[in-house]
Amino acid sequence: MSIVPDVNRQAPDQSNGFASGDRVFNRDKPRVSVVIPTYNSADRVKEAIESVLAQSYSNFEIIVFDYKYTDNTESTLRQFGEQIRYFKQQNQGVSSARNTGIRNSRGEYVAFLDSDDIWASEKLAAQILVLDGDPEVGLVYCDWSVMSGQTVVQASYLKHLRPASGYVFDELIERGFVLTSGVAVRRSCLEDVGCFDTTLTIAQDYDLWLRISYGWKIQLVDKCLLTKRSFDGSLSANLTRTAVERIELYRKALRNLQGMTLQSRRLIEGQLAINYWDIGYDQFDNFSFMEARKSFAASFVYAWRVKTLAYLAATYLPVSLARAAKAVWRAQI
Repeated sequence: MSIVPDVNRQAPDQSNGFASGDRVFNRDKPRVSVVIPTYNSADRVKEAIESVLAQSYSNFEIIVFDYKYTDNTESTLRQFGEQIRYFKQQNQGVSSARNTGIRNSRGEYVAFLDSDDIWASEKLAAQILVLDGDPEVGLVYCDWSVMSGQTVVQASYLKHLRPASGYVFDELIERGFVLTSGVAVRRSCLEDVGCFDTTLTIAQDYDLWLRISYGWKIQLVDKCLLTKRSFDGSLSANLTRTAVERIELYRKALRNLQGMTLQSRRLIEGQLAINYWDIGYDQFDNFSFMEARKSFAASFVYAWRVKTLAYLAATYLPVSLARAAKAVWRAQI
């Protein structure tokens, strides 16, 4: 099933997508392609699509990639008729689904929306104005709220993160402030830096944002234009796996990004130290002392810290002694 927007109500003077009154679609030349990967989430992706169709900006196409179709997603989405284009792809991961969506898209700009999430009605309009206004901006992002069940647990995720705009490679190394569902990207930017790395399963979005920020401006629209809905089983909840992938992408950045400043290199090395530490601590806490020793030693190579040295030394303790010490400590808290 491949479905495309209805062009029967198209108005020439509204081709920029900022329509008033009736909805305006341009099937042949959509300015924005909205790529939505979905994985057995029929009810939630329906709500995500509805939030796109409710946008005040209307010159877009919606591409849904169902990358593990064992539920009733296909039949559920038939109600949208020609308002969406629907594709199926046996499970090759979310990065492959997004990349295939990009390859099948036709817009000057590409926006991503995860099937769990919901856009505010002015999201696209606000971001397209920024992209139209500055050709050096490769990516626009926004603030978001976080909802668990029916409860908003964070009204503004970026409130305490110090988000940044401009050439912000260093800032993005230090703190992650870009969420995939809140992003709109210039197609020429993706052609320049490439798409999502399919070898990564958790940190693939952060990897792409780093590559974009190395040569393009990134701009914040300082509004909550997205609701991130939190559900059990999120891949990013696995902190050790996240740390492993971040190590890989940081090392890749050091290898591949030419002409990196010494300051940027040192910031990346600091992040490598932190992520090796996180892995080592998890291994230490599970009494896998030989593995923890290797992780703490790797962390120590990138950044000298007394805490790392102390834990590295502690990996030489007898496991029985460490277990007893841990039991005593837990009894006291």
